[in-house]
Amino acid sequence: MPDIDAALSKALREHPNDLVDLIIHVSGDPNTRLQALEKRNVEIRRRFRLTGAIGIRCTGRTALSLARSSWVTKIEADGPVRALGR
Repeated sequence: MPDIDAALSKALREHPNDLVDLIIHVSGDPNTRLQALEKRNVEIRRRFRLTGAIGIRCTGRTALSLARSSWVTKIEADGPVRALGR
């Protein structure tokens, strides 16, 4: 089971049909992981090559199914990033 915040997990379970923007961290070959995501109708928004992460958009239900994948190591919400208090 990947590292996932309890509040995020709860929100995904409570709203399984809502679209969510997430960042998933994966192990293994990134290209293979992208293909697996596309087969699940996951929208690939961006790749973070240095961290082995992928920005995606999918339903809560799909996100919960991804959480059961052995190659997903972490799932987090994708949102605005603020630096230096701004």
